[in-house]
Order: sequence, then C-alpha cells, then structure tokens
Amino acid sequence: MTNQSQRNLRLDFPALLLAGMIGAVLLAALAVLLVRVVEDRDIVSLMLIAGWVAVIALAISPRTPPAQTVAVATIIAASFAMRFYAINFVHGVALGADPMNYTNIAHAMLAGEGMTVDDWRYGQDLRAYFPPFFPFVLTGWWFLFGDSALSTLAFNTLIDLASAWLLFDIVRRQANEKAGMIAALLLFAYPPFALSAPIPQKEALTILLVVLLLRVALIWLADRSGRLWRHALPLGALWALLALTQASLVLAPLAAALVLAAHRGFRPVLRLGLAAAPAFLVIMAPWWVRNWMLFEAFVPFTTASGFMRNVALGQYANPIPPDIFKLPEPVRSTIMAKATNARILQVPFGFLGETVHALAVSFAFEEATIARFRHTTPPISLADRAVWTAPLQFAWVTLLGGALACVVSEIRRGASSLATHITLALFIAALAVGMWFEFGERHRYLLTPLFFMLSAGWCSRRLRRF
Repeated sequence: MTNQSQRNLRLDFPALLLAGMIGAVLLAALAVLLVRVVEDRDIVSLMLIAGWVAVIALAISPRTPPAQTVAVATIIAASFAMRFYAINFVHGVALGADPMNYTNIAHAMLAGEGMTVDDWRYGQDLRAYFPPFFPFVLTGWWFLFGDSALSTLAFNTLIDLASAWLLFDIVRRQANEKAGMIAALLLFAYPPFALSAPIPQKEALTILLVVLLLRVALIWLADRSGRLWRHALPLGALWALLALTQASLVLAPLAAALVLAAHRGFRPVLRLGLAAAPAFLVIMAPWWVRNWMLFEAFVPFTTASGFMRNVALGQYANPIPPDIFKLPEPVRSTIMAKATNARILQVPFGFLGETVHALAVSFAFEEATIARFRHTTPPISLADRAVWTAPLQFAWVTLLGGALACVVSEIRRGASSLATHITLALFIAALAVGMWFEFGERHRYLLTPLFFMLSAGWCSRRLRRF
C-alpha cells in the first residue's frame, strides 16, 4: 500500500464512522416521518412539506444576481412568516417546563428578587438550579423591550440572524460564498427553529455561542501569524459563556480541540488552551463567588446535575425524598447523584437500555418545538399538532440527508474534511455526555449548524458540475 493510500484510508475513517452514525439516524428519522405522514394525512401538512422543498430549491439553485436577491428575500420572508405564525401558540397561554422557569426567573430579577425560581418538582427558591447567562440576557432584553411574545420573538430572531451570518462566514471561509449563503439561509429558515422563536428558551443562544466558538477556532487554525492572545481570549470567554448557558456542553470545546490538535499539532492547541484559561476563569468567577456566598459550597455550573442524572434512569429512577428539599441545593444534588450512581450499579443493563432508548428517540424525532407548545396551558390543539409534526420531521430528514450525502462524497474522494472531523467529535461528545443526564432533541441542536455546513458544501460542489 502506498503512502498516499495509507493517508486516504486514515483520513476516511472519520468519514466512514460519521456516515454510519448519520445513516442510522436518518433511517430512524425517515421511519418516523413515514408514520407521521400516514397517521396525520393532513393536506396542509403536505403543503408545508412542499414549501420546505421549495425553500431548499430556492437556496441551492444557481441564479443571476437579481433572481438570487428575490430568492433570498423569499426565504427570509418564509422564515418570518413561520415565526409570526407561531405567536398563535403562545398568545394567551401559560408556558410550561423550562420556558416557564426562565420566564419566572426573569420576572424575579426584574422585580429585584435576584435569580430565583420555584419549581413544582425540584424545590422552592432555587438559586443555582438553572445556568445564569440566558436568564441575564433575557432579563436585560425584557427590561428594554417588555416581556411580550412579540418581544421574545424579536429577541430570538436577532440571535438566529447572528448565528446565520456567522455560519455564512464560516462556510465561506471553508468552501465558498455560495455554500455559505445556502447554509445561512437554511439555518435561519429551519422550521424547528423558526417556530420556536416566540418561546423564551436558551437553545438559540446556545447555538449562537457554538457557532461563535467554531468561527474563532477555525480562524485561529488558519492564522499562522502567532497572535495567540487575539484568538485565545475570545475562545476562553465564549467557552465560559457556553458553560453558563448549557452546562452539559462544557466538554464540547475539548472534543473540538482534539480535532484541532490533529490538524495543527498538540503543542499549539495546548498553548491556545492555556492562554484561553484566564478569560474562562474571569467569566466564571462571579458565578462561583456568588454561589459560595449563597451555599458556602463550590458550585461550578448548576445544582441540577444530580436530579438530571436521576432522570436518565427513566423507569428505574429513584423517587425524590420529600425531606431532601429541606437541605441546601448543592447537598440535594450530591445526594441524588450518589443515589443515582448506586441505582445504576444495581441495574446496569436497565440503565443502558434506558440510555439507548433516550438517545435513539432524541435523534430520530424532531418534535421538541411541538413539545414546548404541548406543555402550555391550554396546550396546542390536536389539529395544529397534526399540521406541523410531519413538516418538522421532514425538515430534519432533509438536513440529515444532505449531511450524509456530503460525507459519502468525501468517502468516495478519499479525503474527509475538517468539518466532518469536528462534526464527528461533537456528535460523539453529545452522546458520551448526554447518556448521563436528561437527553432530548434540544441537547443535540449543537450539531444542526454543522449538518448545514456539510449539506451546503455538498450542494455547492454539485452545482459546480452544472
């Protein structure tokens, strides 16, 4: 075997693994879609599916500049139409689950009560159960513009626009401007994200931070000027903000760092990490000091980990002892974590089965947005659910199909890309961390911009043949 063949085989292994993972998810998602279409048999749902096909066609079709402007405007208008339509699902209803808790935290902060919330299941006056960055940003926005559904829609839409622009810049640097435009437009118009715009939830901000981190890391990878601090300080700050927004993703940058080390070398990445540490610590320090002053205990991220680990047990979960709520938050979490660990040792195969089931469902289904509306009081109507369930699932299937097509084309060429390596690393990180905590579709959303990056790159390469 020649050196070139050996190199191709080594580079193709990540693509082969990622293709297998995406392919398995795609088959499951496609099966769910077929069931949805057969069960719902809704003509409006089929029209919405056709609408998403039209959006994709407008995004990828080669056009003259005037026609391209019309296509871009049409896609953006379609995204805004979905966003404004979704206000119907939150107007005059009481939110549930996390959106309710974040709303209550923001209202408490606006009232000068500090970051506190009462939860029917996890206790009263919770001070560190939820990560702080999203509530602080949401509170600031509501202070300036009010807490209406329209204000929240504008808040999330601006975040989504920022994510789309950043993804455009990333893909433009990695591939070309056409691919960047495809990725950005489809991310902004992606139905599960567009419909969730009026909901006060942290997922849009999480995706923005992931895309920001990815952009800074890729710029550092291409920069050979030796200006380390210029890249390290933003990386450290963004890493801390991500940890303070979605604590389960705190290890995700380390997974991406392994890919950077493979492309740039271990020592440069280590120097980058050490240089990023001061910014990380400076951003995290106020949260650590605040929690120490409240609990006289070190709470690095949140006090939710013990309870969320118990949720991962599914049907084998321990009942929550009523007396536990008399204890400080960090102590509760520690007790629940120890009880959960003991339970896992008692039923290891049961835990494994629950984990596989949770991960499979989370990757096969795309209904987190509908679930948010289902948890409102009153909930979304059965008719509206029937209209939107299949189109959301179809959007997920098309995204998976585009990403898989890209990876398969790389396997055929014998050289997998940096985007494939990073996607694989974050995919594995999401699985490895998610299995120990509550895991739903929202927890794999960090992969969405990466899948759009892969899909857009493949579409762009295909278009150059015509």
